Amino acid sequence: MNTAVQLRKTSSLWCDLVYGAPREVVAGKLGRVAVFGGGQVVAYRIRSRRSTRLHILRTLDVTDRLAAAVPGVRPRVRLLVSLRTAGRARLAQKLFTYLLRTGRDPSALSDTFYVRVGAVLGGRLPATEVLTSLLSRSPAPQTPHARGTANSRTCCTNGQIHEPETNRAPTLQGSDKHGRR
Repeated sequence: MNTAVQLRKTSSLWCDLVYGAPREVVAGKLGRVAVFGGGQVVAYRIRSRRSTRLHILRTLDVTDRLAAAVPGVRPRVRLLVSLRTAGRARLAQKLFTYLLRTGRDPSALSDTFYVRVGAVLGGRLPATEVLTSLLSRSPAPQTPHARGTANSRTCCTNGQIHEPETNRAPTLQGSDKHGRR
């Protein structure tokens, strides 16, 4: 099943893609429309004079009436992350830049990964969480006070996981303790 994403650029409203590889881009009544296949991750930004919103969504293979309705996107999709500030939208854009630079396909990452990224961007996780610890796959769940893993990560006394300085990824946390930029 195809998913259509409206791309607009007017004096008061901009709708564009931060990430996504459309099958095709066609002309529509209100502007261009990007067409995506099922199972793809799309980062869709809606900007107006006063606000910025960024929606990270996964297109569906079949119609689901319980899926989320996102403005400018038809049919309904699985909404993974919804951001409401320009600062957090910039951080999410940096996330996709990092994923592509390191050779990771954003569509291949699980929905759970994006839910965890949304928690970090929303300020609901500690500031010491970094992108590589979210991306790493550990074979078994670790307890909060475990000492290190097979991925050469180290763990300090309070249970927070830290990466070696050589593989340092950009943090997704905002500037204050609540994640606000």
